[in-house]
Amino acid sequence: MSMRAIRRLAVLAAVAALTVPLGMASAGATAAQVPAARTAAADPLPGVYLSPWGDADVELSDELLGWMRDHGITLDAISPFAMAPDGRSFSMPIGSTAGDGLDSQGRIFYPGGLNFHHEASGKTITLKPTYIRVMPTPGYSAGVAVNGVPLTDELMIADTTPAETLAGARPSLTGWRLEKVPFRITAEASRMFAQVTGDEGPRVGSLLGTLTPNFDYIPGRTPSTGFPGF
Repeated sequence: MSMRAIRRLAVLAAVAALTVPLGMASAGATAAQVPAARTAAADPLPGVYLSPWGDADVELSDELLGWMRDHGITLDAISPFAMAPDGRSFSMPIGSTAGDGLDSQGRIFYPGGLNFHHEASGKTITLKPTYIRVMPTPGYSAGVAVNGVPLTDELMIADTTPAETLAGARPSLTGWRLEKVPFRITAEASRMFAQVTGDEGPRVGSLLGTLTPNFDYIPGRTPSTGFPGF
């Protein structure tokens, strides 16, 4: 079997770990290293990461951007998330060096978030902390606050499927990546936006955007020692 084929199988195996329980999805951690469940809202498990280094990009859909424009909603990112200059996407660091990781509830924690400002109502909906949920349904969930007042600890904002996640698996020169995994607005998120703003929420099932995470990790290699080619 060629090295490319071996790497391809390794990528698929790693991505498959996103759809199974916690102990399967660590980079170098074993089930015995996973501590007991804790109750904090943002509770990454030390040492349990899909990759020590990396970054992710979220490209917002035309429909979501159109909904925001039609309803007077603007968006900004909470560091370390960073909006692109054109406002159509945002990026975020991922991995142990970014301080995120797979938590005791099977979620990948990201230390950043988003603010949606609704001009007509004067309400700001803050989505933080941020999670990419592994199970039982893959998706994007977040804590919700309105004008700084907590509304709920976690709400599923958008979801996807294991098949769509696996379909985007690709090896890269520095590890592996997922290409443009689609996330669709949930009924819960649409209802929340409508209730808070008194306006129309985004269409249920519409595309929020696509997630492309780059996991810069090959076992036994670090960015300082270089990576083998494919």
